[in-house]
Amino acid sequence: MKRFALFGVVALVALGAVACEGGKTTVVNSPPGQAQTGITVSGRGEVQAPPDTGFFQVGVQVRAANVADARTAAAKAADAVTKSVKSNGVGDNDIKTTNYSINPEYDNRVNPPRVTGYVVTNTIEVKVRKIDSLSKVIDDATAAGGDAARVQGIRFDIEDNGKLLEQARKAAVDDARKKAEQLASQTGAKLGKPISISETQSSAPQPVALAAGRVSTDSSPAVPISPGTGSVTVILSIVWALEN
Repeated sequence: MKRFALFGVVALVALGAVACEGGKTTVVNSPPGQAQTGITVSGRGEVQAPPDTGFFQVGVQVRAANVADARTAAAKAADAVTKSVKSNGVGDNDIKTTNYSINPEYDNRVNPPRVTGYVVTNTIEVKVRKIDSLSKVIDDATAAGGDAARVQGIRFDIEDNGKLLEQARKAAVDDARKKAEQLASQTGAKLGKPISISETQSSAPQPVALAAGRVSTDSSPAVPISPGTGSVTVILSIVWALEN
């Protein structure tokens, strides 16, 4: 989430306020002797679009009687997964290690508990820029990892959102202007120019959860991936000048 603010020079001393719950609307009047008055109104604009980028976490988990054997087996499986991902066109900059751990396993039925083996986990996050190939990238990576492969989840994003932000901003300004004009008309004033503007923006594509474990084998059908619809939202808080 990014936050930007443009501020004009204005002194507002509140004598009275009108609040509109949900819209977060306030009306502020200056005292006698100060010509400037204003209305603070929030506006919201939302534009929906299909995601253009997919992310998923894939890793390997290996158990062995000792650390050396577990680490070696995990390294081989993780290397195979990474090579598979790269063979499907994913660049080095789009592969990021998110977890690497070595943990002992215990038999708690005895006292004191006895170490029975070790678990090595190695997980990477993969960014897929060609979203149509996401299913194949996941299938191939899990097949390369074999029984050690684990997939923890998928999420989507709208990376190329410049035009969507422009549309959302326009919708937010129109929404704020409509509210401000209505308030000004009902109070016998005339709406002037904006004095200050603050903006909050966000993108909210829907995540897709996958259970940990093997996703596909060579003989099984491809994993169905549905990116759904994402959204870009802009919320503006605008102070409008009032004219008599």
